[in-house]
Amino acid sequence: MDKDQQLPVLDCHGCGVCCLHMGYPAFNLSLNQLVQAGSGEAIQRDGLGPAAAADLDRWIAMPETLRNALLETMKVYRAPKSGELDKACVWLDPKTRLCQNHLHRPQVCRDFEIGCQECLDWREHYRDQVES
Repeated sequence: MDKDQQLPVLDCHGCGVCCLHMGYPAFNLSLNQLVQAGSGEAIQRDGLGPAAAADLDRWIAMPETLRNALLETMKVYRAPKSGELDKACVWLDPKTRLCQNHLHRPQVCRDFEIGCQECLDWREHYRDQVES
């Protein structure tokens, strides 16, 4: 089917392509800020944009075990070499292709619009891995 004749993307079921190149959930805060906030230290909110402030609130509300597991992942994370895509997000369930911690996902994941051009581009890139 011609790209211009494709039906619109209405849901994410069986997809997950937006998560296949993330490595881990991208909270809008530095690792140091996340460690501080997770240990109960106050984080200076002045200068945080709306996305970072929302992520800070989500991070603080996240169960401690989930926060600690993600911090461990982030501490040992190594970015891919130039020109390579990252591995799938550690929160992506490879069988269901859904986020295992959807309630706690960061703002970047919340803002990603189903069916937007970037969504369609990633679906095209991973077309052999997406359910029809």
